Amino acid sequence: MALYIHVHRQGRTTWIDNGIISVTGGLQALVSNLGQGMKNTVNHYFLLVNAKKRNEELETEVSLLRSKVISQDEILLENKRLQEDLSFKAKEKEAFLSARIVAHDVSPDFLGIRVDRGSNDGVQLGMGVIHTRGVVGRIHRVTPFYSDVLTLLDPSSNIDVIIQRSRARGILSGQSKQLSCKLKYIDRLDDVIVNDTLVSSDFGHVFPKGLLVGTVTAVIPNSNGILQTVAVKSAIDIYRVEEVFLVFPPKQPEKAIN
Repeated sequence: MALYIHVHRQGRTTWIDNGIISVTGGLQALVSNLGQGMKNTVNHYFLLVNAKKRNEELETEVSLLRSKVISQDEILLENKRLQEDLSFKAKEKEAFLSARIVAHDVSPDFLGIRVDRGSNDGVQLGMGVIHTRGVVGRIHRVTPFYSDVLTLLDPSSNIDVIIQRSRARGILSGQSKQLSCKLKYIDRLDDVIVNDTLVSSDFGHVFPKGLLVGTVTAVIPNSNGILQTVAVKSAIDIYRVEEVFLVFPPKQPEKAIN
């Protein structure tokens, strides 16, 4: 034992040291590797947790920013629509009442919309309903605070129109279960071609004269009859419109009292 201690202190090793170091060194290396691996795993886990948390925070921030951008875009679009409405009202001579669409009729038998104006606002049956881009329809039902509009896409709608190019005149009606219209009572000799523009007439003073109504998409001659079939695409997509104008009828001049 004394000899072993003396040799060990001098830095020399014996077969005992070699055996012990080989065994314990391997165990120490294994423990060290396991510890380092566990440390790396824990660090990696916390890094992933922190990264995930940070990603969630960033996603929340991005969502908030996207919502703000969308809100700002919506405000800009609404301001643009209001500017167009004001410009439109300034150019027209008729008296208008602005209204907001609050609902669309889901019935396949009635293509209509509901607006937030009623008899308390002076709305009457039969008043014309228009948009800055064209004709929408007529007031079909009135309550004190809301009114229903029969759009030009409904089969029971009848609107007097003029073909702008040839001045041919006809009646525009909707087609059942289709988002399109047909031009009725057009003689086969009338000059009508595809892409002709239809505008409103002043018949009955329901709509301002010359307001866009639609575009001819097909002309089908009828060799056996006196009329021809004319298909028309409405200028207005009623499912994309948000605000409309109600057209007040012109005031009748007062009769002189003798």
